[in-house]
Amino acid sequence: MRWGLRATLTVTIILALSYPAALLASQWVSAEALTIRRAHLVRPIYLLVLGYLIGYPGEHERRSKRRLGLMVELPAAFRRKRPPGAGLVRVMRRALDHFEARRALLILRDPESGRYFTWDVTRRDKPSRLALRITEADPLPLPFAAPTEGFVANELRAGTGMALCSDVLTGALTRKLISPDLAAFGDDSAQVALAAPVLIQRELRGRALITRAAGDKFTRDDLDFLLLLVGQAAAGFETVRLQGMAEEVAVFEERARIARDLHDGFIQSLAGLDLRIEACKLLLQRDPARIPHELEELHEAVARGYREVRRYLTVLRTPSRDGADLWSMLERLTAEFSVREGIRVELARSTSEVTLPATATHELAQIAREALRNAVRHGRATSAVIKLGTSPSHTYLVVRDNGTGFVDRAAAIDTDGFLAPEAAPWSIRERTAALGGSLAVWTSPGRGTEISILVPSGGQGGRQSLNRRMSA
Repeated sequence: MRWGLRATLTVTIILALSYPAALLASQWVSAEALTIRRAHLVRPIYLLVLGYLIGYPGEHERRSKRRLGLMVELPAAFRRKRPPGAGLVRVMRRALDHFEARRALLILRDPESGRYFTWDVTRRDKPSRLALRITEADPLPLPFAAPTEGFVANELRAGTGMALCSDVLTGALTRKLISPDLAAFGDDSAQVALAAPVLIQRELRGRALITRAAGDKFTRDDLDFLLLLVGQAAAGFETVRLQGMAEEVAVFEERARIARDLHDGFIQSLAGLDLRIEACKLLLQRDPARIPHELEELHEAVARGYREVRRYLTVLRTPSRDGADLWSMLERLTAEFSVREGIRVELARSTSEVTLPATATHELAQIAREALRNAVRHGRATSAVIKLGTSPSHTYLVVRDNGTGFVDRAAAIDTDGFLAPEAAPWSIRERTAALGGSLAVWTSPGRGTEISILVPSGGQGGRQSLNRRMSA
């Protein structure tokens, strides 16, 4: 086992001093039998050189193990369920222990708000003290250092103090005069500093700064390790932050999807019940004999709405929906509208097989449902055609009816008969956007409406321009 340079040299010096002491003691015991030669006086020097040669690789191995242990602990500091700030503080305290420093400063700029968060960990005596400040401006701008440069400054004096700057991207080394703000940051007990930029996708997000007592200087090796440590910690911190944002976006999208499903299903059923109740009130005065028939239809509508809610709750509880057979879902949809609404719906089959993720299948079926419902209730359509096709990279859905069209939105229709994107039905528009697809709505008064949707076959992906009109 290697001890390290400090321990090895200590033992070697003791042995080197013990050697001539033993010779002198032997001469004092028996001066005639022992003759001290020049070689006896030189041998302690050999011991010192040998101790240094043994201790140097031991010291290198000891430092390497400490650094390796610190790097191995980094993934554990940034976990999915742990706040990113707690992971940063943990890394800062471990860095204080590794560099035997008394103060660590971490400045991070929030890319969303533009504010600067400053964590200041000070360790005079254990335990350490933590302070957090939030400012609108950078509390330590350090104008002498480029955004991609870290530096080591072993003398914090404005005008005379020099810093060895190392560029993270190019590895170039330059010496620069330190700025007054860095000199003011130091105090009597912390006069040497080590700094590294926090770069995320080559964008400066802040800096990490470590200081310790004067006389215990930092080395270029310390700077290289701090640059590596900060780079890995920044990657872990950004990963956790992006995961949190992705979870928030996923929750928002799921809430929006539930809102769309309620609008297209349960709320529409309630609206239908309200209309039937109003019709019963009128029949009570004009034709009471028809009330039993209307009540029977009202009872069927309530039962149908109840089944829709139960089916939707089952869908929500199911971990994943079966999206392998979109044709079956569209066939049930056409049969449902033909029987319930009295509209003749034709399903145009494609010769190619349509394979989509479960989410895309559900969304396309809901888009077709909403398009048919709008055609019946707003366009008074008597027939409609649903066409579904696929290509190697995209899937298209076209729903065309013979209704009155968007007569109430004539101002939003261009010369070619296409509806402005913001004037399209919001439920269909949001579902198409959630799939990363494109939407085109053609309409003409008295000639009906054609809704054309193009989505990537892999689900969500990049958008592709949709032809102005796709014939159904």
